[in-house]
Amino acid sequence: MGMIDENLAKRSHENYSFSSYKRDSATSEYNQLVNEAAEQIEKAKTRVSDEGKARLDKLLERYKANMSNWINKHNSNGANHVSVMIAGPANYNMRRHEKYMQKEAKLWDEYDKIKDIGSQISRIVNADKIISSDDENAITKLKEKLKKAEDEHEKYKEYNAKARKEGKQQLNGYVLQNSNARIRSIKKRIEKLEVAAKDETKEIQVGDIKIIDNVEANRVQIVFDNKPSKEMRDTLKRFAFKWSPRNKAWQRFRSLRALMIAKDVCTSDEEKQND
Repeated sequence: MGMIDENLAKRSHENYSFSSYKRDSATSEYNQLVNEAAEQIEKAKTRVSDEGKARLDKLLERYKANMSNWINKHNSNGANHVSVMIAGPANYNMRRHEKYMQKEAKLWDEYDKIKDIGSQISRIVNADKIISSDDENAITKLKEKLKKAEDEHEKYKEYNAKARKEGKQQLNGYVLQNSNARIRSIKKRIEKLEVAAKDETKEIQVGDIKIIDNVEANRVQIVFDNKPSKEMRDTLKRFAFKWSPRNKAWQRFRSLRALMIAKDVCTSDEEKQND
């Protein structure tokens, strides 16, 4: 699973203990930590898409590498310093001991961050639930999400039907109402993206300013020949346009409103220049 330096582990143990070092114990502890993390990853995989699963696999690989690296660094720190218990108090080098303790504190701070794989898993799971419109696989992901929502809705209906037969309490009305609303919302979003997928990128010229309705990038972009005035930059920022150094354009997410604002802002600027 990882390359643990057993020689470092043995020397570190001997510098801080009178007991004999149990062979391969550092590797065993590492393997246990990795197995615990792998169990968390496998549970999380049941809640995410294929893309989310791939991200979780990469997270586990990073965890393995970071943890083995930390264990070796920690053992190296211990291997290079003999404790007062082993060395004895006479002429004990306290300055070297303080340096060891300072490094030890930093190492344990680092360990806490590496060990906290749970919060990293949660971020991946939560991010996987949010399907961005500019994701090239957005429609496929939304259809998968729709299928799950429809299956869940059917289970609610089956539960209520069984409850009626058995004289048990049915689900509260809002459960099915919310479920239906969720299904409608996903369907509308799929329809919107499918319509947008049929669009073509268009360019509009307003004087020296070019407005690009960029379908591929899912952005409305404004390109100036020269750096726009501070007043224009402030106006663009006010309407949520941001400067993209990579695209050399001011841009925001694509929508009819964004395109309308871009036209209005650029037309007003052109009219000011002509006055």
